[in-house]
Amino acid sequence: MDANFPSALSGLIPVNKPVGMTSKDVSRLLVKRFGRLKLGHVGTLDPDADGVLPLLLGRATKLQDYLLKMTKAYSFEFKLGIATDTLDASGKIVLELPWEHVTPTMIEAATRKFHGVIRQTPPMFSAVKFKGKELYKYARNGSSPDDLNLTDLSRGVEIKWLSIDFIDLPIIRMSVECSKGTYVRTLALDIAEQLGTTAHVTKLTRLQSAGFAIGDCATIEQLSRDTTTLEDVLIPLDQLAIGLPTWRPDDMVLHKRLVDGQTVVGEIAGLGLPPLATNADVLLKSTDGSSTGIVSTVFLDNGQIKLHLKRGL
Repeated sequence: MDANFPSALSGLIPVNKPVGMTSKDVSRLLVKRFGRLKLGHVGTLDPDADGVLPLLLGRATKLQDYLLKMTKAYSFEFKLGIATDTLDASGKIVLELPWEHVTPTMIEAATRKFHGVIRQTPPMFSAVKFKGKELYKYARNGSSPDDLNLTDLSRGVEIKWLSIDFIDLPIIRMSVECSKGTYVRTLALDIAEQLGTTAHVTKLTRLQSAGFAIGDCATIEQLSRDTTTLEDVLIPLDQLAIGLPTWRPDDMVLHKRLVDGQTVVGEIAGLGLPPLATNADVLLKSTDGSSTGIVSTVFLDNGQIKLHLKRGL
C-alpha cells in the first residue's frame, strides 16, 4: 500500500468500465493500485456491458441501498430476428423469426407502449434468486424459463423515458431512463415481441448511475497510472447526493442525541426539517456539512414527529 494512503477516505469513484472487464476486475485494479480497500458496487455491469460503474469506498458503502434506488440511464442496441439464451450476443441462439415486416412506424408505435410502470420477469441469466438459488445457476444446468414457474418473480419497474436513437434494420438503437431493477435486455426482447419478432442485445452502455454520467467517470487508463491518487478520482462522502432530503439541524445537542442512537420526539415546526413525505428518511448533516447518518421520521397523530438514527455514517 502507498505509504501516503489515507485509510479514512470514504466516498464514491465513478468508473467508466470498458467491455471485457467484470465489475470485480475493476475492484481488483483499485486494490492493486491503492492497497486493501473496503469497496462496494452501485449495481454491477457484466463483461459485455460498458459505462458508468459507481464504486463505494469506506463508510460510503453504507449508502449503497439508497444509491441503488436512484434512476439509471442506458443506451442499448439490439438486433431483430434472433433470440439467444442470455438475451445478448454472447449466448446461444434459441430462436429465429422473420423481421422484414418491421417498419420505423411500427417501432415508434411499439416504443410508446413501454412508458411508465411496466411488468418484467427477470431473465434466466440473472442473479435474482428463485427458491434460494440464483437464476443463472439454473440456466447453466440446462433449465429454461418453461421449466420454472417464474410468475412470482414478475415485478413492476418504471420507464421514465424511452427514445429511438437509430434505425438500420434489423438493428435498432434506443436510450432509456429507468428505475432500479429494470432489465434492459428484457426490455429489448419485449419491444421485439411487440413487433412480431424476437431480438437480442448487441451493445449495452450505462449512461448514468447514482447521479453520475460517463463524463464524470475515471477511465481504466487513469486508474492504472502510478501518478493517480485516490483523491484525484474520489467524490467525498459529504458531497454525495443520494436522493434523500438533507437536514442540518442548528441544535447540536439534538444532533448528538440522534447520532448517539436516542429517539427524539418534537414539534415539526421547531426542528427546521426539510419538506417531507410521511415517514421519510433524511440525510443528517452536522453544521460543518459532514454527513453523519440517515434518520427515519415518523409523523405522529398528535402533530409531532419521531426521529431515530437508522444508519450511522
